[in-house]
Amino acid sequence: MRIFIIGGGKLAYYLIKTLHAGQHEITVVEQEKDVGERIASDFEDVSVYDGDGTSIRLLESINCSQADFYIAVTGKDENNLVGCQIAKRHFNVKRTIARVNNPKNIEMFHLLGVDRVYSSTQILASIIEQEIEFSGMRTVFSIEKTTKELIEFRLSPKSDAAGRTLLQYKFPGNSKVVLITREDGTVEMPRGDLMMHGQDIMLMVCDQAEQETIWKKMVR
Repeated sequence: MRIFIIGGGKLAYYLIKTLHAGQHEITVVEQEKDVGERIASDFEDVSVYDGDGTSIRLLESINCSQADFYIAVTGKDENNLVGCQIAKRHFNVKRTIARVNNPKNIEMFHLLGVDRVYSSTQILASIIEQEIEFSGMRTVFSIEKTTKELIEFRLSPKSDAAGRTLLQYKFPGNSKVVLITREDGTVEMPRGDLMMHGQDIMLMVCDQAEQETIWKKMVR
C-alpha cells in the first residue's frame, strides 16, 4: 500500500510508527527541514521530502499519482483541504483523508469531496457524551455512510435478556448479536440456542436510534 502523508508533526510521526509494522510504502512531505530530518532518521525506509504538500510540481516529481492514500495532517485546515482536492482531481488518488482542526469545517470538507474527515476535538466530545449518556456501553465502530454502529457492553444480571437464548429474546429493532465473550474469556459465536448470562460482554450491531433502548433493557 502506497501512503502519502502531508505534514510531519507528532500525529504523522505516530501514524508512521503504527503503520510501519504493516510494511506499507510511506512517503512524507514536510516543510520544516528539521522535522523531516527527524522522521528520515528514525524511519530509514520512509521517503521524506522537504516542501509543500499542495504543490502540484512537487507531487508530480514524487509520483503522487501512484498513491493509494493521501493523508493530510498539517496544522492548517486550508492546506489539508486543498491538498486532498489536488490529490483527488489532479492525481486520481483513490482515498483522501484529512485532519480538521476546526470542527466547523467538517461539513465543508465532505461537501468538497474529501473521502474521510476526522476531528480529534469531535471524537473526544463524542466519547465524553456517550460515556455520560450511556455509561457502560461504548461504540466500537461506526459503519461508514450508514447509521449503523458496532457497540460493546456488559450484560446486566438485572436484564430480562440474562437467562434467555438469542432466539427467545426480542432485541430492539434490527439489532443483532455479533459476538459474546464469557467471564472466563470463552468467545461464543451467535446461534439461536446460545444462552445469554449476566456479566457477558456483548458485541452487537445496531442503529444509532436503538442504542438508548438497548442501554435501558440490557446495560443499566
